Amino acid sequence: MTEVNQEQLSAYYGGAAGAFFDVMSEVCDIDGQRSAFEDALAELPALDTPRLSLAADFAAMFLLGERTNAQPYAGLFSEGTGKVFGATHDRMVARFAARGLGQSVPTNEPADHISFLLEYTSVLLSAPDDGPETTRDFLHSEILPWFDRWAEAACHVPVMSGFYPAIVRIAKVYLVSLAKM
Repeated sequence: MTEVNQEQLSAYYGGAAGAFFDVMSEVCDIDGQRSAFEDALAELPALDTPRLSLAADFAAMFLLGERTNAQPYAGLFSEGTGKVFGATHDRMVARFAARGLGQSVPTNEPADHISFLLEYTSVLLSAPDDGPETTRDFLHSEILPWFDRWAEAACHVPVMSGFYPAIVRIAKVYLVSLAKM
């Protein structure tokens, strides 16, 4: 998970998210969340520095201050220890190894970072019969038990734009619906 860069923002302005939303709509009704995202996107140009405002929102929501934001690590919300590189991280490392997966880009991020969990979800979706774990099982065991608390924490951080909160809400609706399939 990284902040949106100018190229991505320009693509969003050009409608690049439309195809992604269409795919998500095959799983669930995200019309309300999609509208909120599109409204937030349309309101960005009214900010003095839209790209810098998004960068500040990203930092406020996901990076700064352990008690005032929603750092995107499953272990922080599921283990109750307030630490990273715990049991959730270890389970994800084992899952990656069992499927022969590795990081394409070196990182210091724990394996229970939301981006890795979502990437693993996409692996399960693309190969549903390749292994003992189903997408539904994974979502119920590793994402959904803590995702609501994380999403709520993320959406309560004061920000200048509704852009990132809208993305978090879309993800929540989609993941819950995906787990029911």
